[in-house]
Amino acid sequence: MALITECLKDKVFKWSSAVAHTFKDIKQKMAEAPILKLPNFSQVLKVSCDASHVGIKGVLSQAGYPIA
Repeated sequence: MALITECLKDKVFKWSSAVAHTFKDIKQKMAEAPILKLPNFSQVLKVSCDASHVGIKGVLSQAGYPIA
C-alpha cells in the first residue's frame, strides 16, 4: 500500500508500472479467502481488537496467522 499512498500524496498523480503491480497484488489478496490455522496451545495466542462508535472486532492469531 505504501506505493499507492505515495502516488496519491502529490498534487500530480504518478502511476507507474510498480504501482500497477502493487495494485494488482492487493486486488488478488482481497479476492482470496484467508488461510486459517488450527491453534497450537503450547504457543502464545494474540488477541487484537479494534473499536469505533459503530462497532467492535477482534482477531485471534498465532505467529502472525489468524486462527480458526
